[in-house]
Amino acid sequence: MTPVPGAVLAQPAWLAQRISDTVRHWRLDDERVAATLWWYSASSVVTVGVGELLATESAPDVDLDAATVEIASDGRLAEFRSPGRLRDVDAVASALHRTFAAIIEPLAASSGATSLALWAVASDSLANRCLAVGGSALAADLARRIGPPLPPPRFVDIGRGIGEVDASDPVPPGRRRVVRRSSCCLIYRSPVVAAVGDPDAEARAKCVSCPRQRPEIRTARLTTL
Repeated sequence: MTPVPGAVLAQPAWLAQRISDTVRHWRLDDERVAATLWWYSASSVVTVGVGELLATESAPDVDLDAATVEIASDGRLAEFRSPGRLRDVDAVASALHRTFAAIIEPLAASSGATSLALWAVASDSLANRCLAVGGSALAADLARRIGPPLPPPRFVDIGRGIGEVDASDPVPPGRRRVVRRSSCCLIYRSPVVAAVGDPDAEARAKCVSCPRQRPEIRTARLTTL
């Protein structure tokens, strides 16, 4: 992998090539699906250091002009590095808003994916990165500061049963908090993971928390975690 400037993430022609890479790797026939799947992975990499706010009261600056990225052979964003640190929650939120918008708008225009769907992917990635360090409240706070079109993250506690919770609520003993996704990565649309025309294979290929499942199936799968 060769490091390249982070600014490429906002370049339409460069993003179009990543969409093509994803189409080829996952044997897709829909650029909208490819863009969504690529951003599902890339947004998680961009937000990887956000949870550091909890422990260090600072986080990596995600400004694209300051960042260096590495791209895997299949087109995935493999690494996002930035030498800068931000020590103010508002500054982190502002940088995230600028970077999300800079990537999402040309990615949507290049693929036919809706920008609102890609913003939902970003929200879920942000929520998962914060939750990984116990920061569901941090995720909700950052999302509020980032503002629309980023949807607020949602969470559920699983244990004996399952129920949606306020992000600021403590996790009760014997329960585990997970993100209630508002986005879908669409990987089940790839014949690499699900045979075309096989609804059972398609169902198995969906993530445990995939919102495109029937609610009772999603609940049953989450409660087995």
